[in-house]
Amino acid sequence: MTARADDNGWVDGDTEEMRERPASRRRPQPQPNSYQDEKDPYSDDAGGRSTPRRQPNFSGSGGGTGNPEKNGAPFADGSSGAANGLQNSAGESANPVLQIKSGGSNTLTGGISSSTYRRFERSNRGLDKMGSRFLQQSPYLDPPRTIAVQPSTFKNWLEQYHAGIAAAFSKTTIIEVKGQWDDAGHIMRGYGLPFTRITSNKLKDTDLAQTRILVVNCGANLDAGAVERVRDFVSGGGYLLTTDWALDSCLEKAFPGYVEWNSDYTESSIVDAVVVDEDPVLLVGVPRVAYWKLENRSQTVKVLRGREVQVLARSRDLMQRECSNLGILALTFSYGAGRVLHLVGHFDNNADRAFNNALPDPAPIIGIGLRQAIAGNFLVAALSGDAKVPPAPEN
Repeated sequence: MTARADDNGWVDGDTEEMRERPASRRRPQPQPNSYQDEKDPYSDDAGGRSTPRRQPNFSGSGGGTGNPEKNGAPFADGSSGAANGLQNSAGESANPVLQIKSGGSNTLTGGISSSTYRRFERSNRGLDKMGSRFLQQSPYLDPPRTIAVQPSTFKNWLEQYHAGIAAAFSKTTIIEVKGQWDDAGHIMRGYGLPFTRITSNKLKDTDLAQTRILVVNCGANLDAGAVERVRDFVSGGGYLLTTDWALDSCLEKAFPGYVEWNSDYTESSIVDAVVVDEDPVLLVGVPRVAYWKLENRSQTVKVLRGREVQVLARSRDLMQRECSNLGILALTFSYGAGRVLHLVGHFDNNADRAFNNALPDPAPIIGIGLRQAIAGNFLVAALSGDAKVPPAPEN
């Protein structure tokens, strides 16, 4: 397959390719365990949390678009979302304009900076009593319907919440490190954001002086020099977005002691997704309840440093299937002057074929994936550094 360049970065050819996971990895997968009777180890609720009910394993190939009126309102203010354009008359997913609710109940719309919000840092954000309450109170949606998402849908979402921001990006603002399994560039092209794609062996020699965001795809093999370059980039104020297998190949090595792969894997499925924090920058313009596509053998997460790690989204379905019993889908933490965002699974649409516009997990109302919206906010936040955590006040 030949490579070609376009205005928004490097594209590895214009034909579809099949992406399959290798049969084995370096760590053995642990035997499944049942945690249904155990208390959430990160909850500060002395009474523990109730075990979420088990839901069917969603497949992204059919079913409804997620009918919130059937299973209860998906938003904390009790609204069902039906009046906000979740479905059209044919019951198919539409691409409506998101209606902003007062009080920030169905979306988080800002009003304060992330730095101000995080100034009063609490331990185990998203894994604490508040996170458990969000999980308990959120309804399950019907299985989603796979839809075809055009670049205009991504651009419309970005423009609605970050008007004119695309013009602030240049080809050096974002450096994408190519991986075998994920293709973050596919979605960045959808957003209309220029970027430069490099191979992992060129990372340590690439000039990052004008770069604000480094994206390390699942399956990018980083040597020791590249890992050190990643650490220095974030420490100096850069923003790092990693996906799936970059958990153990990049994050564990570059930032030891924060998070790690717990040696467990997911199966290919679409699980429920609940936003479990109230970050006014990284969670702007996203619904409280949505879906999340997991790949076959996606790595699941163990949090080592709860004080610094902020969990943004969790899944009740995944909690019952992985050994940490936490169901983490997205997390972030600061390091030095920079910040990291990690997605369990992929940034791309997660279809079986590369460069496919089929989206199996469209979020209610916004029409793009929850994971894609969170990552989009992260890319934008990197321009101003607003998602950084300020230094802790001295005693």
